[in-house]
Amino acid sequence: MFLATNFSLSIDKKGVASIVLDLPNEKINKLSAPVMAEIEQALNVIDGNKAVRILVISSAKKDIFVAGADINEIKDLRDPEDARKKVSRGQEIMNKIAALKIPTIAVINGACLGGGLELALACKYRVAVLSQKTQLGLPEVNLGIIPGFGGTQRLPKLVGLPESLKIILSGKSIDSRKALKIGLVDDLIREEFLTEKLSQFANEILKDPKTNRYLSARSVSRKKRFLTEGLFFGKYAIFYFAKKDLWKKTKGSYPAPFVALEVIKRTYEMTYGVRGFKTELDAFCELCVGDVSKNLIDIFFTNEALKKDSGIEGEGRGLEVENVAVIGAGVMGGGIAWLFANNDINVRVKDIAQNAIALGYNQIIKIFDQLKKIRKLTQEQINFKIGKVTTSLDYIGFSRADLVIEAVVENMAVKKKILAELETKVKKDAVIASNTSSLSISEMASALQNPERFAGMHFFNPVNRMPLVEVIRGEKTSDNTIATIVKLSKKLGKTPIVVKDVAGFLVNRVLLPYMNEAAFLLQEGAEITRIDSLIEGFGMPMGPFILADVVGIDVGVKVAHSLREAYGDRMPVADILEKIYQNHKDLLGKKVGKGFYIHGEQNRVNSQINEILLEVRKQKNIHQIYIRDEDIIDRAILMMVNEAAKCLEENEVKNARYLDMAMIMGCGFPAFRGGVLKYADSYGIDRVVSKLQEFSKKHGKRFEVSNLLIQMAQKRQKFYS
Repeated sequence: MFLATNFSLSIDKKGVASIVLDLPNEKINKLSAPVMAEIEQALNVIDGNKAVRILVISSAKKDIFVAGADINEIKDLRDPEDARKKVSRGQEIMNKIAALKIPTIAVINGACLGGGLELALACKYRVAVLSQKTQLGLPEVNLGIIPGFGGTQRLPKLVGLPESLKIILSGKSIDSRKALKIGLVDDLIREEFLTEKLSQFANEILKDPKTNRYLSARSVSRKKRFLTEGLFFGKYAIFYFAKKDLWKKTKGSYPAPFVALEVIKRTYEMTYGVRGFKTELDAFCELCVGDVSKNLIDIFFTNEALKKDSGIEGEGRGLEVENVAVIGAGVMGGGIAWLFANNDINVRVKDIAQNAIALGYNQIIKIFDQLKKIRKLTQEQINFKIGKVTTSLDYIGFSRADLVIEAVVENMAVKKKILAELETKVKKDAVIASNTSSLSISEMASALQNPERFAGMHFFNPVNRMPLVEVIRGEKTSDNTIATIVKLSKKLGKTPIVVKDVAGFLVNRVLLPYMNEAAFLLQEGAEITRIDSLIEGFGMPMGPFILADVVGIDVGVKVAHSLREAYGDRMPVADILEKIYQNHKDLLGKKVGKGFYIHGEQNRVNSQINEILLEVRKQKNIHQIYIRDEDIIDRAILMMVNEAAKCLEENEVKNARYLDMAMIMGCGFPAFRGGVLKYADSYGIDRVVSKLQEFSKKHGKRFEVSNLLIQMAQKRQKFYS
C-alpha cells in the first residue's frame, strides 16, 4: 500500500477510497510541490485499483480543508519558464482528478481557498459543512496572480459567468450557504451528522451515477444560464460591465483581475479542451514573476507576521477583554462602540450630554443599517449586537470594564482631567487607552496614579472600514498593557502595529508632511485638480486636497501644529492651510460642505481658494512657476519616503515591513507598490537621496535628507533585502 507523509490514504471493503489531508507540524493544509506529488501517486494507486468505486477527499485539520497553494513557492518564482514547469504540473494533477472514471467528492469543512478550491472543483461533487468557518474562494488576485490550477476554467463552467466573475475578480470568499445557492457545492451537511449524511450522499451517487438529482440540478442551472448569457448578447454585456467595474475599483493599477477577465473571456464555453488551461497557464506565469505580484506577496507575509506578533518581546499574553467602556460618544466614539458590539463584546458608552449620546448611537445604527443593506447581517443579528451597547451620562457600569477607551476632543488638558477622574471609577487591573491621533501618551499618563496600564489605541476613521490600529507605548506603559491591546485589536479583526510615543505617532507623522507639501505646490503654481490627478495616478486612493477635505482641514492643521512644535523648522505648516484654518471656518472641508472643493453631487474646485491663494502669494511674495508632473509626484511622495526613513532611524516602529503595512492600511498607500519604503527601493535609494538633496537646496529644511537614507545610498543597501 502507498504511504504518504502529508495525508492518509485508505480503501475500505465497500470500495470507498479516502484521502484525508493532514500536513504534519502545520496548522493548515497547503498544496506544495511535495504534497501535489504525493496526491498524484495516490491517484495512480486509486486509478489502478478496480475495486475502488468512489473517492472522498477531506481534511483532518479543524476548520481547514485546504488554505491554498504554498505561497512561498510562488514567491520564489522568478523565471516564467520555471513557473511554467511547476504550475503545469499542478494543472496536470488536477486534470488527473477530473479524469478519474469513478465519482469524486470533496468534503469541505472550513477554509477552501485558492488551490484548495481548485482541488475541490476538479472533483465531480462537493459537499460543505454548514459552519461560519466554511469559506470558499479564489483569492489569487490579492497576490497579483490568477488561479493557475484550472480555476478560471472550471468555476465559470460550473456556476456561470456572473457568479464566477464575482469570486475570481474580487478575490473574496463566500460562505457555504451562498456556495450552495450558486451551485458551487451540491449539498450542505451539519458537522454532527457528517459521517451519516456523507454516506447517504455517496450511496445516492453510486446508485445513479449519471442522472442523480445533483447532476440534474446542474443541468437545469446550465439551461437557465444559456438563456440569460445568450439572450441579447448577454455574455458580452457581462464582460463589458465587469471590466468597467474593475477600472472603477482599481484604476488599472492591479493587472491580475483584468488578466483573469481576459482569460475567461477567451476560453469560456470554448470546446478546445486543454488549450483553455494553457491560456490560463500562460497568463499566470507572466503575472507571477512581475513586480506587482512580488509586492503583494511581501505584504501577505508581513500581514502573517503581524498576526503572530504579540507586540512585546518575550513572554506576555495580555488580559482577556469581555467588557469595554468608551468615553466620548461622537462619530468616532460611536464607531468604536459599534466595533465592539459587532464582535459581541459588551460596551458601555459615556458622554456629558444626551444629544452627544444620541450622535454616537445613531452612528452605530447607521453602520449596522449599511451591513443589513448589503445582506451581511439580518435584523435579528443586528438586534442582538445592539443589545451589547448601553449608554450613560455617568460612570455607572465602568467598574466592570476590562478596558476603557477615551475618545473625547483632542485637547490635552481636557483629556488629562477626564483620565484622572476615570482612574478612580475603574478596577485596578483595567487597561486604559486613548484614541488620540497625535497627542503625547506619556504626557497624558502623568495624570494617572498608575501610568503602566495606559497606552494609545488609535483607530482610523471610519472605524468600520479602516483595518489599522496604532498601539502607542508611552514611557511607562507596561508590556501587559501593550499585549492586551494588541490581542484585543486582533480579536476585533484589526491589524495592530506598536509604535513609539512621538508627535503624530507613525501614520500621521509620515502622511501630514505629504499633504503639507501638496499645499506648498499649490502656493507655487500647481493647480488643485492637477496635483490630485497626478497623485491618484500614482496610486493613492484620493488626492491630497480631497483627503484634506474628507479629514477636515482644521483636524489636519492641528496635527500639523503638533508636528511643527515637535520637529521645528523642518515641518512648517503651509501658509494656505494656516490661512484657511485661522480665517475661514466655513471652508474646513466636506463636513461643512466646502473646502478645497465644493462637495455635492459633483465635486468641483472651490473658487474661494483662488482668492485666498492670491492673498497668500502677495503677503509671502510667492511668484507662480510651472512645476513638472514628475516633480509634483516626487516632492509629495519622496517627502513621505524621507520621513518614513527618519521613523526607522528613531526606532519608531519595529521594521520597514511593519511601517509599510501601516501606511498601506492607515492611509491607502498603493499596495501594488509594496509600501513607502518598498517604493524607495524600486525608485533607487541613491536616486531618492539625490532628489531630496536637490529639493532641499530649492525649498529648504523640510527636505533635509534622513541620515539613514544617506548611509544606505553609500553602502548600496535596500530596505528589503
